[in-house]
Amino acid sequence: MRDTVKDILKIILKIVIILVLVNALNRIFIPKYVNENRDGRITQEYYPVSRYTDVIFVGSSTVHSAIDPRVLWQENGISSYDRANASQTMWISYYMIEDAIRCHKPELVCIDTTFIKYGDDFVEEPSTRKALDGMRMSPSKIRCIKASMGEDEKMADYIMPLFRFHSRWKEFTFDDIRYAYYKKPVTINGYLPDDETEAADPGELVYTKEGDTTISPKNVKYLRQAIELCRDKGVQVMLFKVPAHSSNWSRDYDRQINDIAKEYNITYINFDDLNDEIGLDYSTDTPDKGSHLNSSGAVKFSAYLSGYLKDNYSVSDRSGDVKYGKLYIGR
Repeated sequence: MRDTVKDILKIILKIVIILVLVNALNRIFIPKYVNENRDGRITQEYYPVSRYTDVIFVGSSTVHSAIDPRVLWQENGISSYDRANASQTMWISYYMIEDAIRCHKPELVCIDTTFIKYGDDFVEEPSTRKALDGMRMSPSKIRCIKASMGEDEKMADYIMPLFRFHSRWKEFTFDDIRYAYYKKPVTINGYLPDDETEAADPGELVYTKEGDTTISPKNVKYLRQAIELCRDKGVQVMLFKVPAHSSNWSRDYDRQINDIAKEYNITYINFDDLNDEIGLDYSTDTPDKGSHLNSSGAVKFSAYLSGYLKDNYSVSDRSGDVKYGKLYIGR
């Protein structure tokens, strides 16, 4: 009997050692997203501050470049986070919302629709990786992987990054060891400042998106699911399009999104229509000829957005709460 117990303990010890080793290797081999591709840290950095986040913004890179949570805090004491990654599809945004509600139910979810123009077959593995590598293991993550990965990708590669990145040993740096367990924050509540400037072409913004401008079934499905999830959980929802000076859009998208919004009695607003009111100047407020906002543009839009949310939604003013303030003071 005693030998049997010893044998069982040995087996358990071996399993524990293997698990610890695999976890360590996963942490070492996975890209650190510290000095490049920093948007790969947005998802991971959400969890330590999730309990102090009342508003979350989900969407693509247009969001994490345009919404500065510090400005929303300074203007109206709104505590927020940009859960937005490069080329983030509507299905990934849905699971970011589901994951956020699981962690700590926000008061308001703002869904950017800029990326909804891409079809059901859109797959961009590097961007999907950056969104999901930092996501904590949960049913939401598993379902998100299934919804997002390409036909030639494997679930195991997402759950065990070691399988996908084992060849990275050829390009290892000291940072792979230094940041295996500790990673210094590189975002500001998901926001990534960009101080570059590349002026947009002058002239009136005219949308030139041609061809089939019907929003794809998968996008519609996940947009509806996101709205219904928030409604069922008692979370307010706003749909919006981040302002830009980009012709890659269609009023057909606005019409279809607005129809869905009206069906659920929620708001959809295309902030392109308010560029002048916001005070945006696309000769100075963009890093890439108008597709995104740079830091100066983000300050203007975030200030306007803060006032809009205060006037139209029930969002807490946390400006007198030190626990919230410490996330923004000095940043």
